[in-house]
Amino acid sequence: MNYLTTEFAPKPELEYPFKFKWSPEHGEPFEVAPGVFWLRMPLPISLDHINLWLLKDHDGWTIVDCGLGSPVCEEVWEIVFEHFMSPQDVKRIIVTHFHPDHIGLAAWLAERCDVKVHISVGEYRLYRSILTRDSQDLETQARSYLTELNFPEDFHDRLISFFSADEKPANKRVTKDIVEFMCEGDVFDIGGSLWRIVCGNGHSPEHCCLYNEEHGVLISGDQAIPRISSNVSVYLANRHDDPLGDWISSCEKLRDTIPNDTLVLPSHQEPFKGLQERMQQLIDDHHAQLNRLRISLKENVQTIDQLRKVMFDRKLSSIDVVLATGETQAHMNYLLHRKEVHKELDSRGAAHYHYPLSSKDT
Repeated sequence: MNYLTTEFAPKPELEYPFKFKWSPEHGEPFEVAPGVFWLRMPLPISLDHINLWLLKDHDGWTIVDCGLGSPVCEEVWEIVFEHFMSPQDVKRIIVTHFHPDHIGLAAWLAERCDVKVHISVGEYRLYRSILTRDSQDLETQARSYLTELNFPEDFHDRLISFFSADEKPANKRVTKDIVEFMCEGDVFDIGGSLWRIVCGNGHSPEHCCLYNEEHGVLISGDQAIPRISSNVSVYLANRHDDPLGDWISSCEKLRDTIPNDTLVLPSHQEPFKGLQERMQQLIDDHHAQLNRLRISLKENVQTIDQLRKVMFDRKLSSIDVVLATGETQAHMNYLLHRKEVHKELDSRGAAHYHYPLSSKDT
């Protein structure tokens, strides 16, 4: 999953209207705003849950996000369909972004409910490209990239699977024939109430939040979570991009355009208020990390694995090593795009980062 599950101390300016660290039982939707129900779904991973949202739509329902493609999540949906709503009453599915805990059961739900899946073009394109990559070409590119990241060769085989295509059967994948595309500014009339799409970038290419101005509610997906920071990574498909710059801009956008008293409904942890403070905290945290990297690079030339230990000075699990490396690379790409640092490849192909030489050094 695409998170580093570091939990920060709760900030006093954040308000938790439904209590701090409280959530409804799995499969028991709880109303948090008029016609808006919180469905807590278990995940069989270290980040052990996702929040999904059910929106009353006159005589039916709109589902926002789907859960992981796993039997445990299917079982919770079956409980919901038995006790809360019928699959035949679902009118549409909205997927905030392509990560598997959000899109995983979308094809299954679309077939079960006979509805379309609404997703942005950017999210769908990356989702499909990952599913259809040539495995041999992918392995070649992945090994080259892992070398650039300075992972030892005997470690490559353990990491190649992280880049591999999803082996999910074709009938479990979202395909274009069941998709309706949405984009920034689109408005859904759901139950007579208007929900506007607000897009963000960095955690994923074209992440869609849903904002209801009338009721002061933002379904934020992974763009705003109260105590963990969504992973902002460089990986194989975007290795030369600047996702951190995109993420900071997206945080600024939410900070500056969504009122602070909005009820924020995140994909993880609990609903909260205090969006502007939370967005500013995320911005400040990333700039603090950038400054730590700048200070460290002033001391000597370093590789990504060395710089990762500057950002994440703690013991990491194997998956968190991969995510932490991607996030470190995102911070270095931010500095590269602003020409603050230079990158040079050694004879093996590993990248070394340093400050540009000044005139007094030449």
